[in-house]
Amino acid sequence: MSETTVHHRACHLCEAICGLTIQTEVERILSIKGDPLDPFSRGHICPKAVALQDIQHDPDRLRRPMRRQGTQWQAIEWDDAFALVAERLAEIRERHGSNAVAVYQGNPSVHNYGLMTHSNYFLGLLKTRNRFSATSVDQLPHHLISYLMYGHGLLLPVPDIDHTDFMLILGGNPLASNGSIMTVPDVEKRLKTLRARGGTLVVVDPRRSETAAIADRHLFVRPGQDAALLFGLLNTLFEEGLTRATPLPVDGLVEVRAAIA
Repeated sequence: MSETTVHHRACHLCEAICGLTIQTEVERILSIKGDPLDPFSRGHICPKAVALQDIQHDPDRLRRPMRRQGTQWQAIEWDDAFALVAERLAEIRERHGSNAVAVYQGNPSVHNYGLMTHSNYFLGLLKTRNRFSATSVDQLPHHLISYLMYGHGLLLPVPDIDHTDFMLILGGNPLASNGSIMTVPDVEKRLKTLRARGGTLVVVDPRRSETAAIADRHLFVRPGQDAALLFGLLNTLFEEGLTRATPLPVDGLVEVRAAIA
């Protein structure tokens, strides 16, 4: 009888990065469970992580590169596949220009050390303006503001969900996303804990999202009016003297205040 082995890993399918306990027998997965000793996810697990077992053992899963020959698909060797891709990429760029090639990077790309450390060199050589990713759907404004305010697109302020006593969520739905950039496993429990300790959760969203449904207050905002709402918040801070002085050098604050008013 084969010996079973327990592996401690992290799920890489979304930003929550939940800790997993995976039991295997040789190369077969016997079970996937949340790791209760993981200090971050604390045993939480969602259906996506459990489904990794089904993906691993799916009889229809592709295990070799496939090339289409007419209406049929034929398995080919990995070296042949890489050679074909390189040949076709070079041919397309030579014939139609660099921007004829587009790149899409999915969420697991940023959870893979090989892609994180080497893909930029490859993408830089492609010289295409057409680069898309999960980030371009919901995160690029965060990166732009962090770059303009703090000097780098990855200097991202992260809310302290486990200690704050007031949380304002603008258009986010962390119960569905696990907190894009915020990275919070078991976010529903964390938000309920926030309220249980006397904190307040306010959600601003045109739709009654899953997160809005558990909030203390849900403020419906007319789509496209986010900027007006934020200007109103900032104007209130200035008009009611709720701002604080900062030792950091700030340029143009007088002009900003006048524009907001």
